[in-house]
Amino acid sequence: MPLVPYQHPRRTVPRRSSGTQNHQAFPFGAPLKGLDVTQPLPGGNPLTAIRLENLVPRVMGCQMRRGYLRHTSNLSGEVRSEMKYQSPLGVNKLLAATAAGDIYDVTTATSSVTVPVPVLSVPTGAPVGEWTTLNFTTNVGVHVLLMVNPGSGYWIYDGTTFTQITLGAGPNQISGIDPVLFSFVTVYKNRVWFIEKDTTRGWYLEFGEYAGVATDFDFGSMLPNGGNLQALINWTYDGSSGVGVQNQLVIVSNMGDVLVYGGDDPASASTFQVVGRWFIGRVPVGNRFFSNYQQDVILLSERGMVFMSELMRGQGFFQNAQIAGAINSALAIEIAASLDTRYWEIKFLPQEQLLIINRAETNIENLQWAYEVNNKAFTMLRGFPMLTVESFEGSTFSGDLDGNIWQCFIGGTDGQIDDVPGADLQGLVVTAFQPLGEGIRVKRFHMVRPSFISDSAPGVQAGLNSEWNLEITGNVPAYLGAGSGAWDVGLWDVAVWSGSGQSYEAWTGAAGSGRYGALAMKVRASADTIFVGWQALVEPGGVL
Repeated sequence: MPLVPYQHPRRTVPRRSSGTQNHQAFPFGAPLKGLDVTQPLPGGNPLTAIRLENLVPRVMGCQMRRGYLRHTSNLSGEVRSEMKYQSPLGVNKLLAATAAGDIYDVTTATSSVTVPVPVLSVPTGAPVGEWTTLNFTTNVGVHVLLMVNPGSGYWIYDGTTFTQITLGAGPNQISGIDPVLFSFVTVYKNRVWFIEKDTTRGWYLEFGEYAGVATDFDFGSMLPNGGNLQALINWTYDGSSGVGVQNQLVIVSNMGDVLVYGGDDPASASTFQVVGRWFIGRVPVGNRFFSNYQQDVILLSERGMVFMSELMRGQGFFQNAQIAGAINSALAIEIAASLDTRYWEIKFLPQEQLLIINRAETNIENLQWAYEVNNKAFTMLRGFPMLTVESFEGSTFSGDLDGNIWQCFIGGTDGQIDDVPGADLQGLVVTAFQPLGEGIRVKRFHMVRPSFISDSAPGVQAGLNSEWNLEITGNVPAYLGAGSGAWDVGLWDVAVWSGSGQSYEAWTGAAGSGRYGALAMKVRASADTIFVGWQALVEPGGVL
């Protein structure tokens, strides 16, 4: 028989690699939309966060805030007020702070061993040292700082001297009411207005004067929820087409009634009259629950944070709150629980482009809400010792419970004293939970990779949290400073970036499993380090 060449049987099973990979990778940007407590936990917006501290949502990513350093120490008690005098001529500028009835000039930094001498002592007051202040120029060009403290009366500062305005008909006196009864001062259409403590009466002076004859105006009939006046606020905004710029007086009672009056002459009922009325809920004790911001007025109450422009449009709080809606449900709970505790305070810091919501002094965590006005997103700031805060000459200064003034948003450490650096800057984030594929399937978490732009390698503790864990376990490695390149036991991948820093990113193990996952990260880094995004590597499994 002839020989037949051997033929290999046809392969019927496809060739397979020695190990089939079933991994999936998912990229996400940094939470540029900031904190948002309104979303359901499953599948929230990936550009939002559930926890976010010391990382400020900016244009390119979430930027590490700067630190703070000691400016002045050894004041006689907790710093209850900060005030500034800034004349049109730019001379005799003053940043002052009050503590235990003393007023100190803290314009210039002093060493940590210096004991400042008060420039004025006003030991009376209810409470002592709690002042309302603003700058005012009279109709004859005299520039003064107006100062009112409940129980200790009305004072002015003219750049060199503090003078008390007393009851009487002479110079630097007021007739019609004893100024010691005043609890608040403001200026509306070049008239100085006061609130009489624990009443519904406002008092106003003649046009362009800081003393003289005072006339009363009782708002009580317009306050259906009772209580007393808490604040008078000048509100200037651009009206509707054809109307132009509007200037109105906002009246707020402690029970939450808000009135808006228009008109020039309070003595004329035909022109000075109410043009709007709302109820916002009770407001916090003190006179710091509001702030003028651009063409708006912001108010804090037991219902959260609201803008006057939104109230005028029938919005605000939980109904179409375009700005504060993301955090109001959480903020409202905090404010309502501490209405009688000083100080809830809101302040716009233009040099930082931040609105700071300073929590009451029971806040032993030194934690503030912050709103980035350009990116329109919220974060929280942890670590600033801040009983009260003021912006002066392009810098931010806070006063604390221990008689210190700190310059904030400066330097690369927290709590620098003289030339001794403080603690490393540290931020944290827990992003919104993501399905990482099909939300119905369980995934095994393998790795996570956060990405940064910085001038030096950050120290990072990162992982993936499964539903619905908001904690961050483990300690973040120390920040080694400029020139470091190590993270944990691996080396950061370093790539040249066209901006002012470099790109840093590295994969790290992410243990656990779940149907949804969220980045949970702590980071120590230099000031202005930008967290730009993160990636997750998971292995999908079954439904059960």
